[in-house]
Amino acid sequence: MSPTVFRERGYRFFFFSREEKRMHIHVHSEDGEVKFWLEPKVELARNYRLSKHQLNEIESILEEHYDELKTHGKTILNTEVTNISSHGFWLICSEIEYFLSYTDFPWFKDASVGRILNVEEPIEYHFYWPDLDVDLSLDIIKNPEKFPLESQI
Repeated sequence: MSPTVFRERGYRFFFFSREEKRMHIHVHSEDGEVKFWLEPKVELARNYRLSKHQLNEIESILEEHYDELKTHGKTILNTEVTNISSHGFWLICSEIEYFLSYTDFPWFKDASVGRILNVEEPIEYHFYWPDLDVDLSLDIIKNPEKFPLESQI
């Protein structure tokens, strides 16, 4: 599992559970992914396809949030998409993971990864994907058969 610490400017900042002891953070965007050491100072560890401009932007964000990361480095978002496959994706909420198949939730099938990852929980157990203008309750996610996509009239 990779708990999200925060999202900012199109980047997802996260930790991998049970990884190495030296404090670090991973950052993902649609363009690639990087790993930055946080100790003893913010320093690039690995870069996978991000530009120098993006690296500078991420480093600046990390420096802005440095105290927060050091103090609350294990705080995670309550809701996030944890994995995407060709059949659907997994949404974690309050430490429980739910699978949303593209058959039951077709609005996500042709959406970009970034649009699927951008999920909010404006009120408890109500999820909103602003880039797709999709609203779903936990009840709909758990019981899609109770909420048919076509009218039964």
